[in-house]
Amino acid sequence: MQKLPIYLYQNILNVILDRDATVKGVNQVMYQRDLIIQKGIKNQVRIQFKNSDEKRISISTASTYVFSMFDAIDQRLLIEKPLEVLAETTGTRGVAVLTLTESDTVDLDRTSYQYSIKMLDDDGSYVPAYTNTYYGAAGTLKLNQDTYPVLQPSVSITALTKAFNLGISLYEHTTGNIYAQPEFNGNSALHTIAFYLTAYRGTIIVEGTLENTPGSGENYSVISSRNYTGFSGIDYQNFNGVYSYIRVRHIPAKAPAGIDNDDPSYYGKVDKILYRS
Repeated sequence: MQKLPIYLYQNILNVILDRDATVKGVNQVMYQRDLIIQKGIKNQVRIQFKNSDEKRISISTASTYVFSMFDAIDQRLLIEKPLEVLAETTGTRGVAVLTLTESDTVDLDRTSYQYSIKMLDDDGSYVPAYTNTYYGAAGTLKLNQDTYPVLQPSVSITALTKAFNLGISLYEHTTGNIYAQPEFNGNSALHTIAFYLTAYRGTIIVEGTLENTPGSGENYSVISSRNYTGFSGIDYQNFNGVYSYIRVRHIPAKAPAGIDNDDPSYYGKVDKILYRS
């Protein structure tokens, strides 16, 4: 049996806030690690404030400390959030917490950014904290996407094939075979399909098949069927199941005085179909 160890630990970042005039020497830190954040989920980072002698310092819960994240090229501000200063104990001296929510990073590109931390001084101005003892005020933040899946684009169908169905003596419009990606789906695979309609009258039928090379309609079974009587807008439906291919047919309604159902001025239009598995 394979064993997989998983580690859950705090993301701790040291910054230098040297406001102690009695410190004489400086303990030079060779480097500061990059701050690594995961895109699309909540990230919490414990900010450990130290002086230039690598000693933890007390910070006041009444003071304001601000984290800023910005584009490294044009210095465009992307995120600015206050830090939560923890009540001081033996283990939390000089510790503040930065919380980045899912929405803070979900729209950002996966790349490197810069960040800075500053403190609101008594006179209302900000003073910098430093990411290292070489007075580097900005550190490097790497935004990764290791836990956030990339949504695949929907299949868009705007052109359907019209043919006369002898079995029902009516015209029908068919999308053809849409690959349903069964290799990525489990038994409860979720499919979503949306219909963009303009004053549509008729029936829309969603079908699925397990055939690897589906041919004519007898290889498909009906998943759902919906009737419309002049509907305009977007209608959608979800369904579950593993299918090799999906197909959509729509059968327009026949005009009251018509001899067939080939009158778009009466039955309206199916503008677009979007499908995602």
